[in-house]
Amino acid sequence: MPEPINYDEIIDRLTEKTDEGKVNWEQVYSLNKFSCTVDGEFTFSIEKSGRFGQEGTFMRLSMTDKENNEIFQVEHDVEYPLGRKLGDLHEAARRRALNVEDKIKAVKNILNRI
Repeated sequence: MPEPINYDEIIDRLTEKTDEGKVNWEQVYSLNKFSCTVDGEFTFSIEKSGRFGQEGTFMRLSMTDKENNEIFQVEHDVEYPLGRKLGDLHEAARRRALNVEDKIKAVKNILNRI
C-alpha cells in the first residue's frame, strides 16, 4: 500500500514561502482561485468554494507537474484543521496575487490627503 501524502508539510511550506514573498501567485479566471508555479516544474492551485446543497466553505489544493499531470488534489471543509491550513494558504495567495498590502498602504495615503 502506498504511503499517504503529507499534505500538512507541503501546505505549511507553501504558506511560509508565500509569506516570505518567494512564491508568486496569480488570480485564475475565478474570484476565489489562485495558482503559482514553483521552479518551472510544479503548479499549485488553491480555491475556495461552497458546495451546491451543502453548508460550509471548502478549500481545494491541487498540484500538477509540468506535463499537467495531476500529482494530488486535497479538499477539506474549513471547519477542520486541514481545511483551516488550506484557508490560511488561500488567504496568503490571495493577498500576494492581488497585491493587498500595497493597495492598503495606497488607500491610507489617499485618505490621509483628503
